[in-house]
Amino acid sequence: MFDVDYTLLRPNEMFYAAGYKAMGERFGLQLDVARWHEAERAAYMAVRERRQRLGLAHDSGFYDAIALAVITAMGGGDAEAVRRCAAAVIAEWTRCENFTLYEDVTPCLERLRTAGLKIALVSNTNRDLAEVLEHFRLAPLVDAAVTSLAVGEFKPSPKIFQAVLDAVGVRASESVMVGDSLEDDVRGAMAFGIAALLLDRAGKFGGDSAPDAGAPKIGSLAELPAALGL
Repeated sequence: MFDVDYTLLRPNEMFYAAGYKAMGERFGLQLDVARWHEAERAAYMAVRERRQRLGLAHDSGFYDAIALAVITAMGGGDAEAVRRCAAAVIAEWTRCENFTLYEDVTPCLERLRTAGLKIALVSNTNRDLAEVLEHFRLAPLVDAAVTSLAVGEFKPSPKIFQAVLDAVGVRASESVMVGDSLEDDVRGAMAFGIAALLLDRAGKFGGDSAPDAGAPKIGSLAELPAALGL
């Protein structure tokens, strides 16, 4: 089973510092790209606060909180302009056209399919994954796609992992989770008895394994078949 955003799909530049600055200008905001790292930290803290307050229940305001935190940390401005800018960012996030597949995705999925493995997607999202599969021509390679919106709970909740297992008809001990989130993908899966691999595309984590989790780490999906012994 695979996470989706930053694992299979690469967001375009619109969702990074320069993109936020350009979007802000549409609403009269002067956002500072030099404060991007501060903005990333603010987004992380906003997510953490919402998780502490709301638990793992699916939170449709999750992405809104991230956009608001980023815009505010980059300089903010008039409250209504900030709100409208955040809404515009989120509207763009829902469009498949603003994402690309990482180059290693299709070859990896085809290799897994050839080996007879079942493939599922699992994502904390409001997005329609059927649309994602159709847009990126992945439908023939994927057996099931499960979202937190449909299940009602976010990863790392056991409920969403169980929904994936039920959808493809396998046991936890027969499954592997691959994703870029140490907490949601790796630790969440392992706590449920599912093996996991951390996908560290940017090389944020040193060593050969996920920190404090004991799970293997890969830098590309091109490494996944060998990691699975195929």
